[in-house]
Amino acid sequence: MNNENTSLWPLGSGNWDASDHSAGFQLVSTALGHAVAGHLPAADLASFLQMRTVPGSHASFPPEFDFSPFDGSPLAPRRAAGAADSWIPPFGSCSVSTARNSEALGLRKAQRTLALSAQGQYHAERDADASLPVPPPGEYQFISSQFGSSGPALLALDPAKGSLFVWLAASASWQAIEGAGGRLLAESHLPRRSWRCELLTAFHGTLLLATDAGLARLVVDLPALQYQVSYSSGTAAVGAPVAFNQRIWLPLQDADGKLRFGQFGSDATAGDMVEIANAPARLSGGSSPVAYGRMAVWLYEQGQLHLQQQADGSFSAQFIAWAPHITPEYDFGSPYQGPSGALWQLCFDHQAGSYLYLELGKLQPQQEAALTPRFCSGHINYRFASKLKKSPWLEPEQGDDGAANEVVIPLLETGKGGVVGVKLRDILALSTMLESSERMRFQLIWDDDDAETVFHTGVVSQPWLLRLFTHDNKLWAYHPQLARIEGWNLAP
Repeated sequence: MNNENTSLWPLGSGNWDASDHSAGFQLVSTALGHAVAGHLPAADLASFLQMRTVPGSHASFPPEFDFSPFDGSPLAPRRAAGAADSWIPPFGSCSVSTARNSEALGLRKAQRTLALSAQGQYHAERDADASLPVPPPGEYQFISSQFGSSGPALLALDPAKGSLFVWLAASASWQAIEGAGGRLLAESHLPRRSWRCELLTAFHGTLLLATDAGLARLVVDLPALQYQVSYSSGTAAVGAPVAFNQRIWLPLQDADGKLRFGQFGSDATAGDMVEIANAPARLSGGSSPVAYGRMAVWLYEQGQLHLQQQADGSFSAQFIAWAPHITPEYDFGSPYQGPSGALWQLCFDHQAGSYLYLELGKLQPQQEAALTPRFCSGHINYRFASKLKKSPWLEPEQGDDGAANEVVIPLLETGKGGVVGVKLRDILALSTMLESSERMRFQLIWDDDDAETVFHTGVVSQPWLLRLFTHDNKLWAYHPQLARIEGWNLAP
């Protein structure tokens, strides 16, 4: 409620000036108390905050109002924002506040079921439904959520440079977001396939990122076009964060080389460190962490960092080295999660000269021999171009390699048996293909239990590096070598 002696209205969306009734309300400062960026176009500010208007009038009002406080006129409706609208890269996992131990985190699986709108109308040569220009040169991850905005806004983050941009829909351009007080987001030198982030949902979404300066807590204030960053540890992060048992965990390395697991609450305050037994002095390579039930695992070329919750609620950690003759194969996607919940990593056995799947998080792991490697998204795997839901070491009863010159690489599980993947034709050996930097023709397919739909065709080198994300009820595909980000309408 406004104070009778002032025209300033403090609301959840910020502090508003109502002195000019003909113009409605003007945002004076953000909810975090920052001045509104002077170079932010008014139309983009209105879009961020989903400001309300009286039909037929240019006067604008805060998003909290349904009626004009001046004369009671009803305001035009705005789209309600919901948690399902958020996208947390790289695979659209759920926020820390909603993460459940009953679901594995870190697999290539979206947090909600996705489906193309009017899927039957798509074909290989159809144009995308929408497109965006790419941000300035870099390699980006895309986040869609509320950041001092009433609806989801789209951020582009380059972890290796610590640079951050926001998409200005009204201006149709990318705008840099600067660090408040000259304090900048630290760079991250984690490999691309090891990188992921976590998000605390609220009106001001808070990103939790692994950086060379430790866990970064990044609060973005879009109306001010700035962010505030703080670091929970002066040690370097050597792995990405993952939500596990209502805490955020990641491996940190001291200047003396000692490895520990850092744990942080939902407000990113640090808890007690957990020592990692038998940890090596240096880790390299690897893949994104996965967590399920009472276990979380970070994978590296040398072995696994394993975090386990004990029966009394405490945590223990250890390093589990791969056997000398075993090499993990990370280029084939996510670990596989079997019906029992166990997680399995594709490896190559140099003694036997063959592939195998090894159970993660075990000192004496089970092993399953495999005739061929499978591209895997977590619950679904592909034998060349055939989608299978059984364990990837099981050969189909009626195997047909007649189409072995085609392969599907799953990029994202969309729920209910659906997968978005890259289909390639006229391939050579899989290992040769993955090492190639030549441009190749690819198709994007939506493969569900009813049909396989080709909805895009393109040419690029290493098309399996396409990054998918959702925003504005569209599925978008980004590749660093392409000049446009293509988008397709999703079903409500």
